Amino acid sequence: MFRNLALILFGAFALFFLADFLVVYNAHIKIEKAVEQALDGAIIAGVQKAENQRGRLELSEPIAKDTVYSIVKSNLKLNTDLTNDYFTNSNLKTTVSYLNTTSKAPRIEAQFDTRVKLVAGKIFGLESYPLTVKRHTPYLGEFK
Repeated sequence: MFRNLALILFGAFALFFLADFLVVYNAHIKIEKAVEQALDGAIIAGVQKAENQRGRLELSEPIAKDTVYSIVKSNLKLNTDLTNDYFTNSNLKTTVSYLNTTSKAPRIEAQFDTRVKLVAGKIFGLESYPLTVKRHTPYLGEFK
Protein backbone atom coordinates (compact mmCIF):
# COMPACT_ATOMS: atom_id res chain seq x y z
CA MET A 1 0.00 0.00 0.00
CA PHE A 2 2.72 2.46 0.97
CA ARG A 3 4.78 1.54 -2.10
CA ASN A 4 1.85 2.24 -4.43
CA LEU A 5 1.24 5.62 -2.82
CA ALA A 6 4.93 6.49 -3.11
CA LEU A 7 4.92 5.55 -6.80
CA ILE A 8 1.85 7.68 -7.43
CA LEU A 9 3.45 10.68 -5.71
CA PHE A 10 6.71 10.16 -7.56
CA GLY A 11 4.81 9.98 -10.86
CA ALA A 12 2.92 13.19 -10.07
CA PHE A 13 6.17 15.07 -9.30
CA ALA A 14 7.76 13.65 -12.45
CA LEU A 15 4.84 14.92 -14.53
CA PHE A 16 5.13 18.37 -12.96
CA PHE A 17 8.82 18.59 -13.77
CA LEU A 18 8.26 17.20 -17.24
CA ALA A 19 5.71 19.96 -17.83
CA ASP A 20 8.23 22.64 -16.81
CA PHE A 21 10.94 21.03 -18.91
CA LEU A 22 8.65 21.07 -21.94
CA VAL A 23 7.68 24.71 -21.32
CA VAL A 24 11.34 25.79 -21.22
CA TYR A 25 12.28 23.60 -24.20
CA ASN A 26 9.42 24.92 -26.35
CA ALA A 27 10.24 28.50 -25.33
CA HIS A 28 13.87 27.98 -26.36
CA ILE A 29 12.87 26.59 -29.76
CA LYS A 30 10.36 29.37 -30.34
CA ILE A 31 12.86 32.10 -29.40
CA GLU A 32 15.55 30.54 -31.62
CA LYS A 33 13.25 30.57 -34.63
CA ALA A 34 12.07 34.12 -33.94
CA VAL A 35 15.63 35.46 -33.60
CA GLU A 36 16.82 33.66 -36.74
CA GLN A 37 13.91 35.08 -38.74
CA ALA A 38 14.61 38.52 -37.30
CA LEU A 39 18.26 38.34 -38.36
CA ASP A 40 17.25 37.33 -41.89
CA GLY A 41 14.77 40.21 -41.98
CA ALA A 42 17.44 42.62 -40.75
CA ILE A 43 19.74 41.61 -43.59
CA ILE A 44 17.00 42.24 -46.12
CA ALA A 45 15.96 45.57 -44.58
CA GLY A 46 19.46 46.83 -43.75
CA VAL A 47 21.22 46.22 -47.06
CA GLN A 48 21.19 49.25 -49.31
CA LYS A 49 20.52 48.41 -52.96
CA ALA A 50 22.43 51.37 -54.32
CA GLU A 51 25.60 50.20 -52.58
CA ASN A 52 25.14 46.64 -53.90
CA GLN A 53 24.99 47.99 -57.44
CA ARG A 54 28.34 49.66 -56.87
CA GLY A 55 29.89 46.42 -55.65
CA ARG A 56 29.92 47.25 -51.93
CA LEU A 57 28.03 45.46 -49.22
CA GLU A 58 26.84 48.09 -46.78
CA LEU A 59 24.53 47.36 -43.87
CA SER A 60 22.61 50.15 -42.17
CA GLU A 61 23.02 49.41 -38.45
CA PRO A 62 20.05 51.42 -37.10
CA ILE A 63 17.66 49.89 -39.64
CA ALA A 64 18.99 46.37 -38.95
CA LYS A 65 18.65 46.80 -35.17
CA ASP A 66 15.13 48.22 -35.42
CA THR A 67 14.11 45.39 -37.74
CA VAL A 68 15.42 42.71 -35.36
CA TYR A 69 13.55 44.32 -32.47
CA SER A 70 10.25 44.62 -34.34
CA ILE A 71 10.35 41.11 -35.84
CA VAL A 72 11.22 39.43 -32.51
CA LYS A 73 8.50 41.43 -30.79
CA SER A 74 5.86 40.47 -33.35
CA ASN A 75 6.88 36.79 -33.68
CA LEU A 76 6.84 36.18 -29.92
CA LYS A 77 3.77 38.40 -29.42
CA LEU A 78 5.55 40.63 -26.89
CA ASN A 79 4.55 44.09 -25.74
CA THR A 80 6.86 47.12 -25.91
CA ASP A 81 8.67 45.98 -22.73
CA LEU A 82 9.38 42.61 -24.42
CA THR A 83 7.20 40.74 -21.93
CA ASN A 84 4.02 38.69 -22.14
CA ASP A 85 2.29 35.95 -20.12
CA TYR A 86 5.22 33.54 -20.54
CA PHE A 87 8.33 35.74 -20.77
CA THR A 88 9.42 38.35 -18.22
CA ASN A 89 12.49 40.57 -17.76
CA SER A 90 13.36 40.19 -21.43
CA ASN A 91 16.27 41.98 -23.04
CA LEU A 92 17.31 42.00 -26.70
CA LYS A 93 20.86 43.00 -27.62
CA THR A 94 21.71 43.38 -31.30
CA THR A 95 25.17 44.21 -32.63
CA VAL A 96 26.69 44.52 -36.06
CA SER A 97 30.34 43.52 -36.34
CA TYR A 98 32.77 43.34 -39.23
CA LEU A 99 35.28 40.69 -40.27
CA ASN A 100 38.07 43.27 -40.45
CA THR A 101 38.45 46.94 -41.27
CA THR A 102 39.46 46.45 -44.90
CA SER A 103 36.86 43.95 -46.10
CA LYS A 104 33.80 45.45 -44.39
CA ALA A 105 31.98 42.09 -44.40
CA PRO A 106 29.18 42.61 -41.85
CA ARG A 107 27.75 40.15 -39.37
CA ILE A 108 24.59 40.65 -37.29
CA GLU A 109 24.53 39.14 -33.81
CA ALA A 110 21.53 39.01 -31.49
CA GLN A 111 21.16 37.87 -27.89
CA PHE A 112 17.74 37.48 -26.31
CA ASP A 113 17.70 37.11 -22.51
CA THR A 114 14.44 36.34 -20.73
CA ARG A 115 12.91 34.50 -17.81
CA VAL A 116 10.36 31.78 -18.60
CA LYS A 117 7.54 31.39 -16.08
CA LEU A 118 7.33 27.91 -14.56
CA VAL A 119 4.40 25.89 -13.27
CA ALA A 120 5.92 23.21 -11.02
CA GLY A 121 8.87 25.33 -9.97
CA LYS A 122 6.56 27.40 -7.80
CA ILE A 123 6.35 24.45 -5.41
CA PHE A 124 10.04 24.93 -4.61
CA GLY A 125 9.99 28.73 -4.80
CA LEU A 126 11.33 28.96 -8.35
CA GLU A 127 9.00 31.32 -10.20
CA SER A 128 10.90 31.49 -13.47
CA TYR A 129 13.88 30.03 -15.31
CA PRO A 130 16.51 32.23 -17.02
CA LEU A 131 16.95 31.56 -20.71
CA THR A 132 19.50 33.07 -23.11
CA VAL A 133 19.49 32.55 -26.86
CA LYS A 134 22.42 33.80 -28.98
CA ARG A 135 22.32 33.76 -32.76
CA HIS A 136 24.38 35.34 -35.51
CA THR A 137 24.61 35.42 -39.26
CA PRO A 138 27.78 34.34 -41.02
CA TYR A 139 29.97 37.13 -42.29
CA LEU A 140 28.29 38.35 -45.44
CA GLY A 141 30.56 38.10 -48.48
CA GLU A 142 31.89 40.94 -50.51
CA PHE A 143 30.64 41.63 -53.98
CA LYS A 144 33.34 42.37 -56.54
